[in-house]
Amino acid sequence: MPSVTYQTGRVDAVDLTDEDQFETQLLDQNQTLHSQLLIATGIDGRIESIDDGKYWRLGSNSMARWHSESHLWLHSGSALYCSTQEDIIHFSTRESNATFNGHGTIIIEATKNGGFKFIPLEGKGTITTENGQTQEIIGGRMLLVLGNPSRLGDAYDIDIMLLIKSSRLINAYRSLLPTFKKIGLAIYVQEMKLKGKYNALIGDATSDKNLQMWKFKENSDKNPK
Repeated sequence: MPSVTYQTGRVDAVDLTDEDQFETQLLDQNQTLHSQLLIATGIDGRIESIDDGKYWRLGSNSMARWHSESHLWLHSGSALYCSTQEDIIHFSTRESNATFNGHGTIIIEATKNGGFKFIPLEGKGTITTENGQTQEIIGGRMLLVLGNPSRLGDAYDIDIMLLIKSSRLINAYRSLLPTFKKIGLAIYVQEMKLKGKYNALIGDATSDKNLQMWKFKENSDKNPK
């Protein structure tokens, strides 16, 4: 099981072994994240686990539980998985689940509809849902995992550079991800393919049919001098 190698801010833990008691306690440094331990981070709380080249990070205002070293259940908030070694990783939320087979740097964000956003920054492999859908991952292409049984929703190209600049899952930890150079290569490949043509930011999925999007305002000056 993973154990805490770094933490900052307020991080609470609840041991679910005894269902008759529901008492929160502060998470201890080096504490093992066993399958009955529910983790909740505060507004500035974050944790990281590094074990045998496998990185797990839980962002602020998040609630999660590790069923095993290869299975993360995310109730709310966001998390990051990173490894250069091929593995089979299970991600699940309140309503949905999917399996990643491969290696890479993946951000998971829970959505209000119980599903999650699957955001590969770089990597190689496939994601498979409960209903048998399998899709190859592409750096910077976000996939929605929706419903129960789970299925893949639409795919959206996101700006990797903008994401890594703004995401504290990337830049608010003292350790450097081992895939940093690969992320840089993914940014270069994305820029070459899309030439910076991003027209929206992706928000939350409030239901299986509703996805919030904020469009960038187009330049009204068609003939700049």
